[in-house]
Order: sequence, then C-alpha cells, then structure tokens
Amino acid sequence: MSPRILSPLLLALVLVAAGCTNVSKLDLSNVGSRAMWQRPDDVVRALGIESGDVVADLGAGDGYFEPYLAEAVGAGGRVYAVEVDPGAVAGLDASIEAGNLENVEVVVGLPEDPNLPDREVDVVLLVNSYHHIDERPAYFRRLRADLAPGGQVAIIEPNEDLGGVLSLFLDEGHTSRAGDVHAEMAEAGYRSASSPDVLPVQIFEVFEVPSP
Repeated sequence: MSPRILSPLLLALVLVAAGCTNVSKLDLSNVGSRAMWQRPDDVVRALGIESGDVVADLGAGDGYFEPYLAEAVGAGGRVYAVEVDPGAVAGLDASIEAGNLENVEVVVGLPEDPNLPDREVDVVLLVNSYHHIDERPAYFRRLRADLAPGGQVAIIEPNEDLGGVLSLFLDEGHTSRAGDVHAEMAEAGYRSASSPDVLPVQIFEVFEVPSP
C-alpha cells in the first residue's frame, strides 16, 4: 500500500474537502491509525467469520489482521498467516509471539502455492496482495483444493478506479479494478458472493465456488 495512504488524517481532510461520499466510510474514532480506513473489525464482520473457523491470510505482511482474525475464530479455530518472503516470515513470527496469538500459525508459502491444508479453509483473505500474484487464474484454480465446503475467498485491493483527488493515495502498479478481479476469478472457477461496501479506498470482493 502506498505510503501516502498511510496518512489517515490527510486522507480524511482530502475526502472532506473533495466532498467525497466515501468519507462516511472512514472510522473517525481511529483518526491517526490504519484502522480509520482499513476498518478491520468491519472487514471481519462482513466475512461472517465465526468461532471455530479456519482462516488463511495470504500475504499477511506484518500481521496487521492477525489479532482480529485470531479473536474472531477463537481458541477452537485456526489462522494461517501466509508469507513467501523470508524477511516477512521472520517478522510475522515475532509479531505473533509478541501478541501471544496461540491460534495463529505462520506458513511459508510459495509464489505458486500457499501451502495450505486441503479442504480445511473456510475463508481465504488477501489484503493488498492480489496484484502481486502471477498467473492469477491458475493460482486461484489450485487454491480451490484448499477450501472447505462453502469456503470463500475475499480480495481487498487498492481501487484503481478511484478518480480525482483520491488517486493521489494510490501507487501506480499496486492497484486492481473490481471488473478485472471478477473476470480472473470467474476464469478460475469462482462466482461472486458479495461486495461489502465498507472501505473508502479499496475494493472488497468475496467469491465462492459454485456447488456441483
């Protein structure tokens, strides 16, 4: 995500000045933090994650979402925090240990395979990582084998279709269009399940595999 998008107070001021309707999606109780625009509690709520679920965070980065996911799945659930970069894996290990997140497991993935257990994962979450994946239809076609029955894939990405002043908060080459995501996921054998309208500067698209 762009460093500019990590200035939430500036983002709020620009949105207000521009008269942007997305300002209503900002969590102004968290001005000065990523939570203002990322709305992690609302993301988890929109995904319907429940106690006992198994969730995979692909491209978990610094582990931002892990405390929220760990709380949602509870002691009986599991969170797989997946990273392919050795430096990110080390950082994730340290973050999870510091947070005492006993139901979170760091997984060393491969660029072509997240190394998840087959038919176990209820929700796969990708936040700002979808655009980093090569040959996406093939990747997500293989990922279907990791989903539990009824499992879903949620993709959150900086929205390339944002216009005007909002485009200042996006880094070229690190964005996605909702239409392109839908086309690629359809090619991989998924159908749209929902498009939660809770995030001010990112698309939020949820997919599922149609029943046979």
